[in-house]
Amino acid sequence: MDKHTMHVLKDVSAHKEAIIQKVRQQVRQEPYPSKKLWPHRALAVMMTCSILLFIAWQASKPMDHLTTEILHEEEKQSFTDLFKTEVEGTETTFSQYFQIADQFIHRENIKFYAPLQGFEAMQAVAATMGNAVHLIDPEDLPFKSNLQEVYAVTSEMQDGSLQKQFQFSYKEKSLTGVDRQYIILTVTNVNHNPVNYKVTEDSQEFSGEITNVGLNFMDPLYYHAMTPDKGFAYVYYNYDEADKRIYQMSTKANEFYTYYNGYAYQIGYQLNGDQQEAQEKMVALAREFISHINSAKAKK
Repeated sequence: MDKHTMHVLKDVSAHKEAIIQKVRQQVRQEPYPSKKLWPHRALAVMMTCSILLFIAWQASKPMDHLTTEILHEEEKQSFTDLFKTEVEGTETTFSQYFQIADQFIHRENIKFYAPLQGFEAMQAVAATMGNAVHLIDPEDLPFKSNLQEVYAVTSEMQDGSLQKQFQFSYKEKSLTGVDRQYIILTVTNVNHNPVNYKVTEDSQEFSGEITNVGLNFMDPLYYHAMTPDKGFAYVYYNYDEADKRIYQMSTKANEFYTYYNGYAYQIGYQLNGDQQEAQEKMVALAREFISHINSAKAKK
């Protein structure tokens, strides 16, 4: 149904004219009333018009609601609307603890896109993902973020279906371009649950460096604390504006990993201050971002 049709259907004035014409037609078909009966007949006509207009007004309300929903869907942007600029890229990001399970290290037909900056851009991208992510307002972060951006990298899964990887980055950048503090949330659609595979195949590793802090009462949320002197590195995307190239940053960071409703989630962060307090805040933020548990929403 196009916009013109919807506009005509919801126009109450059109209903009004149709009703008036119908009443006039009925009046012409009936014999001319006597002077004594005319006031009664006029009152009846007025009441009929009022009732029919009320019915038409009520009928138009659901149509207005439907119109709003359809227009909202039409205004919703797609992936190709948002990410229009393909750029150079060499390496993809992945969790080194789960690389065998999720197979993100092995991808085909990889395409990198120039990142979009600003929280509004992040919201637009999140809207294309349905209920998969629930963005954290920069005001609710445990640090002052002066840069928000979102990256997109696509590839093909083994069955040929399209895999989209999004990286939502909140950063405190120095004047020299150094990432002082950051929270980076990477979301990738998958056709299997890598967490189940990892726990089954390598449960001994989980009993050591990685702990399960729980996403909810059923699903796990695995956490690995940053260990500067040992352990795997944490990698994430960064962008070279001059060369129009996405490259891989490798560092040490605290890391979360889980699977939920068709997506693999990897969250890395570096925050100043007390690390135990930072971890508690980040657990709440991770739950909010992934499964939107409002009761666990972190406070500054």
